Amino acid sequence: MPGNAKKYQVVNKRLVLQENLAHYTKMGDLRKVYQALHDAKFLSCVKLDGISSLNIKAAEKKANNEDSTINGVGTVAGSNYYGTLRLLQDLSVQLCQMNDLPLNPQEVYESVVCRMSRTTAAADAFSKLKRIIKASNVSLIRTEDAALRHVPCEVEMFEAKGELLANIATTVSFGLIRNAELLYGKGDINQHGFLVNGKGDINQHGFLVNQRKSEPLETWAKFDVVVTEKMNLSSGDFLRYATLLSNKT
Repeated sequence: MPGNAKKYQVVNKRLVLQENLAHYTKMGDLRKVYQALHDAKFLSCVKLDGISSLNIKAAEKKANNEDSTINGVGTVAGSNYYGTLRLLQDLSVQLCQMNDLPLNPQEVYESVVCRMSRTTAAADAFSKLKRIIKASNVSLIRTEDAALRHVPCEVEMFEAKGELLANIATTVSFGLIRNAELLYGKGDINQHGFLVNGKGDINQHGFLVNQRKSEPLETWAKFDVVVTEKMNLSSGDFLRYATLLSNKT
């Protein structure tokens, strides 16, 4: 398919989704809102840019306090011996040394930990999805649902044909807020996707903030997104994409 035709097809699919979201939100039909998200098959693979933050200290702090599954082994949050950081450090050293790979195990470890960060994954996904999952009467926001449910990050690390590969899948959560709740003195959404100035606000990172305790804003729809990165740590090549997990009701 010629490049221009393919681009037009992608734009058209986005417009169809946005029109459906606007229509079903206006009708107050939440089931159809979820159906529209489910039917937008292109949301199963939304390509993302490279990771936006390599702050290893912040990433380590987060990873240490969360559960994860590494090569099929579950870790224990906060544990010095059975936690994510210890297992990743040991695995990075083992894979590099056992396969005689010309890689620095510490750099391998740090690359993986940074990509496990739920905060960074959510921010990067939000920056792309806020331009897609939107309508005249709804806006995308970030939520902490996945973290509160303790959804583990899943990591696979292995050697293949003399190269070190890693697959990292991090689950993050989003929601849709009806703009009518923001307009009449109830709040605004800022450039980062957070609710601000009123009953609530959307700050630059996409979070709902400054809500009035007496009038909490209702998230119209909620859904998870999995941010996956397939890395070749030997060559530096990567594929990073977001997958919306449909919540049909």
